Amino acid sequence: MRHPRFSVLLASLLFFVGVIPVQVMAESEVSMAKPDSSAEANPAAADQLSHKLSRLETFSADFVQFIVDKAGAAVQQTSGRLKAKRPGRFYWYTAPPLEQFVKSDDEEVWVYDPDLEQVTVHKKDANASTTPSVLLSGDIAKLDASYLVDYVRSDGVETFMLKPKGEDSLFESLKLRFVDDVLVEMRLTDGLGQKTTLSFSNVVTNKALTDADFELNLPEGVDIIRE
Repeated sequence: MRHPRFSVLLASLLFFVGVIPVQVMAESEVSMAKPDSSAEANPAAADQLSHKLSRLETFSADFVQFIVDKAGAAVQQTSGRLKAKRPGRFYWYTAPPLEQFVKSDDEEVWVYDPDLEQVTVHKKDANASTTPSVLLSGDIAKLDASYLVDYVRSDGVETFMLKPKGEDSLFESLKLRFVDDVLVEMRLTDGLGQKTTLSFSNVVTNKALTDADFELNLPEGVDIIRE
């Protein structure tokens, strides 16, 4: 049975960091998604999404995260807050009972577990440039180089469907939903059919954020482990 803390770590890293430690990969049995060779690119949709995202210099929001397995059975529900700033800064907080902090910059990812009194520091790997974190904190000028993008609009909701082009992607598909140009939801499906949904509220865009807004406030005595 999957340990709840691994689900929290996996979801946050899969969504926003692009680094999943080997032991977490083994515990959660994640397989690399394969690209859909039958899918076709929609350059207009990719350009439209790039235009929307390029206007987001900073993004912060509260979130509720739902994870369900391939059969639709609930695996976990968590809540918290995230912050993003271009270029490359990201901060993710999961509220108790599975409290966790994740921050990343262009080079490293820090994962702080208060219950364990431990911080684990990872170097970003090559896959980091193709994870969903890039959509909010990275360079999205050439979005269509990494994703096949499609688009639908219904009842005022704009939905962009993304499929990774690379065979080593950590996810199979990603959907972004906008209402009145505000990003309100992200839905990710991994290679085993597990689905993770992030619903955003209290969204604030383009508010000035400093580097201090992305630092972890670590108490004395916390172990820092570099891997």
